[in-house]
Amino acid sequence: MFIKTTLMLILMAGSALCEEVLKKGLLERIIQPKVSLESSYLSDANVKSSEGSVEVHKNTLRINNDIIGFTYSNWAFAWDNVQDLPFGDKKTSPIKEMHAFKININVPYFVNEKWFILSSASLRSSFEKSMNSSYGAGLFSFASYKIDNDHTVQMGAFANYHKVSTLVLPVISYSYRARQYDGLQVVLGFPRTYIGYQADKATLFKLGVIFSQSVIKLSENSSIENSGFIEAKDYMGNIGISHEFNKHLRLESNILYSLKRDFTIFDAQGNEQISYAIEPSIGANIKAVWLF
Repeated sequence: MFIKTTLMLILMAGSALCEEVLKKGLLERIIQPKVSLESSYLSDANVKSSEGSVEVHKNTLRINNDIIGFTYSNWAFAWDNVQDLPFGDKKTSPIKEMHAFKININVPYFVNEKWFILSSASLRSSFEKSMNSSYGAGLFSFASYKIDNDHTVQMGAFANYHKVSTLVLPVISYSYRARQYDGLQVVLGFPRTYIGYQADKATLFKLGVIFSQSVIKLSENSSIENSGFIEAKDYMGNIGISHEFNKHLRLESNILYSLKRDFTIFDAQGNEQISYAIEPSIGANIKAVWLF
């Protein structure tokens, strides 16, 4: 969930942002404020090797431009057959709600017409009830090389730090016509792969897979682990459409499919306890973006 905003910057900026920004006016493009609201849903799915299951609702508010941003996300969990879950007290929902705040700062640097570098730092908090001991940080940097007007490669790395678990992964990507307004678009790499078709300047059909990771602080009376932590990792597939109604409003909608969801429980001291997986499930999202 926290890596997603960073990855979107990588894919958008890395392929053709350099040329587009320069054409529109660098300063105007960078400082243009945006507000987005997103709501998503994943259908009921069993925790593997049990009859207990969960469905997930998520809402996200994001206020940002290309330099600085603020994000708030809320997850609501609806559990079924809690008596069959391999964790919790088997009487009540193990976790009903989760919150996350993030502030990020981006530093773009145009080396020349071929090379573009983007670095970013973020501070975040993900928690069930209390923000205490929930803070983490993220760093990433990548370089984008424009081979020609259609082909671009990106190389770099990102790191998510939390006292319980720190994740460091490479950013490797190849882009084909990723910001063009007609025809095929392709981004191949990790942590995201994306294929799109720009039907016209306003309408984009898309298909992709993205990886995300986060660490959540549990409440002091959590039935999962008192004052413990959960590290969640998932691979999410999507197929959908994006349409720009005018220069100020864009709407997006996707069918979602959770290919793989794993989570690991840690105690209050950060010691790993046990890991579980959730079966694949289908869902959907809708997102509105306002540009000012």
